[in-house]
Amino acid sequence: MVDKRESYTKEDLLASGRGELFGAKGPQLPAPNMLMMDRVIKMTETGGNYDKGYVEAELDINPDLWFFGCHFIGDPVMPGCLGLDAMWQLVGFYLGWLGGEGKGRALGVGEVKFTGQVCRPRKKSPTASTSSALLTVV
Repeated sequence: MVDKRESYTKEDLLASGRGELFGAKGPQLPAPNMLMMDRVIKMTETGGNYDKGYVEAELDINPDLWFFGCHFIGDPVMPGCLGLDAMWQLVGFYLGWLGGEGKGRALGVGEVKFTGQVCRPRKKSPTASTSSALLTVV
């Protein structure tokens, strides 16, 4: 039985990747560097546009994230496919939270439309070098 909390820490997400959160038959999140969220800040079985649930997570965006060094040189942005993977990870985590079984792998997607981009933040000071990207599934 899953401990159905409303929020989860980074350590909880890492435990999911090791198969320790949802059990042997439950979905697993990928390990870092492919884990595309740092915390789940809200998860409910109701709510959202169709009252089928609501989930929010955050990814800390800092200048040292691995993909900024290679995508694109001179114009660093988070690859859109990683943003899409973040959404798949969050939906898979939610389904495991609901009690679903599976490997936690996305099998496909219909139409995808990207709007906006996640850019490398500028280092202003040691206390202001990180921002967060909010992922919401409704």
